[in-house]
Amino acid sequence: MGWRYLQGTSQAAPHVAGAAAILLGMGADPDTAQGALLAGARRGPDGLLLHLPGALLALEGGGVALEVEGGLDLRPGEAGALPVRVLSPTPVPVGVYPEGGLSAYLFPNPAKGEAVLRVYAPQATPPGPYRVRLRAGGQASLAEVRVAQTPAAKVVLEACPLAGDCAVLTLPREGGPFRLEASPGPHRLLAFLDRDGDGLLDRDEPWTEAQVSAPARGVRLLVR
Repeated sequence: MGWRYLQGTSQAAPHVAGAAAILLGMGADPDTAQGALLAGARRGPDGLLLHLPGALLALEGGGVALEVEGGLDLRPGEAGALPVRVLSPTPVPVGVYPEGGLSAYLFPNPAKGEAVLRVYAPQATPPGPYRVRLRAGGQASLAEVRVAQTPAAKVVLEACPLAGDCAVLTLPREGGPFRLEASPGPHRLLAFLDRDGDGLLDRDEPWTEAQVSAPARGVRLLVR
């Protein structure tokens, strides 16, 4: 048993009329029935496709349906975004309810069609799974958020000559005495607190630098 994709009013009208008749027969007024048909539709290659089960589900929510695409993986101190579809004949206000201390908001709100859910995990957020609940017109949807363990912070020290590779040394967060072996000549010393453990200097990480000429002794670097 197979199927094929067809389009045109002669194909769509009987299906839409039949679906509308079912919704109207359940007591929906014309505006609510239209909203449920739009809210329950699925996206096809050329636009929205009629989906009666989705329309029946949307009818329970007053002609509104919410779809959240995918999930988020964050570390404490990071933010991310998820696409959200608000299926409704008119813009509707959407309630956003994050759990576990997360911060979240939907833009735009009220929303109709495509929107963006932005989520932020504060620095003190413990690792684990979290959810952000969205509500509109009696309908609800969930966004899954996973907060990962933050790697232990460390101090990264780089000694870079005018040409060639940099020598790199890792120190504990509190720092301490260090010894770097490098070729003779001028070097740029860069020290930074690597909070996320990626070995790269990020915009919000404290750092300091100094110009020295190897061999050198008694060099002090204060990262704050």
